[in-house]
Amino acid sequence: MQTSDNRTDVRPGRGSGWALTVLTLCSFTLGTGEIMIAGLLPGIASDADVSLSTAGLLVSSFALTVVLGGPVLALTTGRARRRRLLVTLMACYAVGNVLSALAPSFLPLAAGRIAAALAHSALMPLFFATAADIVPPERRGSAVARVSLGFSLAMIAGLPMGTALGQWLGWRATFWAVVLLTLAATLPVAALAPDSPAISAEEDRGRLGELRVLGDRRVRAVTGITALAAAASFTAYTYVTPLLTDTVGFDASTVTVLLLLFGVGGTLGNLVGGRLTDRSVLGAVSATVAALAAALLLLGVTAPLKVPAVAFLFLFGAAYYAVIPAVNTRLLDVASHQARTLALTVQSSAFNLGTALGGWLGGRIIAAGAGLRWLPVAGAAVAALALVLALVETAGERRRTAPAAPAAGPASAPRAAEQAVGR
Repeated sequence: MQTSDNRTDVRPGRGSGWALTVLTLCSFTLGTGEIMIAGLLPGIASDADVSLSTAGLLVSSFALTVVLGGPVLALTTGRARRRRLLVTLMACYAVGNVLSALAPSFLPLAAGRIAAALAHSALMPLFFATAADIVPPERRGSAVARVSLGFSLAMIAGLPMGTALGQWLGWRATFWAVVLLTLAATLPVAALAPDSPAISAEEDRGRLGELRVLGDRRVRAVTGITALAAAASFTAYTYVTPLLTDTVGFDASTVTVLLLLFGVGGTLGNLVGGRLTDRSVLGAVSATVAALAAALLLLGVTAPLKVPAVAFLFLFGAAYYAVIPAVNTRLLDVASHQARTLALTVQSSAFNLGTALGGWLGGRIIAAGAGLRWLPVAGAAVAALALVLALVETAGERRRTAPAAPAAGPASAPRAAEQAVGR
């Protein structure tokens, strides 16, 4: 059909089930390619002849590339033809993983990760936009959620399978598997995308005005909470494989099952976090961050004991993924309607900035000679900072939305009720 600016878009509703399956496969591929490194670090460190803390920089470099690349590409590629841009980015993602698989040393491996991360930073918005185009308007929310499912599946299945493949055939095999998945998904997903710009010229001219959303104190607060929660989690999670083998005492094959358990916990936590957010957004933010701090602290304290460590690893996954719907909903509540796309891109950058900081902090703790069990304890301390910020934000919101003083009279009631809607 033709849009008002003479762009040709896909026709909603036709073959949408198959199309959403392809897009879910794409997000699964990207999610697996991002997080699989956590299960491969010991092998990479050994083969590349670098320390475990240096190998952990692969997590930080990937995340920082998304932090810097996401907003820039979001603002500069809006007028590119979506199909051509999508194919180019998928090719870049595949090439980045090929470079990593063939890397003879650590630096070329890091370069491949950076190339893949740059493509990753722009691909997910394209997948979400395509999903919204192929269904009727009233089903766009569920379509976007369907694409997001790929990331949950990456945690539940992609990470354990990637770890198992790396243990069986070597860590390079996992990179090759991601390359094959990327190539398999490129042609069908390209056929789904419209051969037109994602936004009109008029919309493109107004996008720079969206940058004003970054000046909103509430936006800065929720992105700060997001970054700190991610940093808390990835201080421990980046090195979860050696933590489980060297400190807790599990063998490598059992770690694959434990990573699956972590993913199951994350899926359940995401559902619980969504329910809590429906009741109270800021209450859910504070509660889930507090749960994250407690789970990390208890994981560190009980690390030498297998049964408690497994239980708190599960709770760690549940708590972290419960944070995500709470902070994203809060961001949507406080960002203006016109700036939500950029705000969500910045939110993604905050998550990846936290991931980078967590990987760096964990590496510094290891380099300082501290035991691996101190990684979740340090993560708990970072989560405590996020909790303080969340509680301060909650108190400030209550002051802003408190009813007017009784002396103001009945005329103030409509205004107080209007202010309370923001809660």
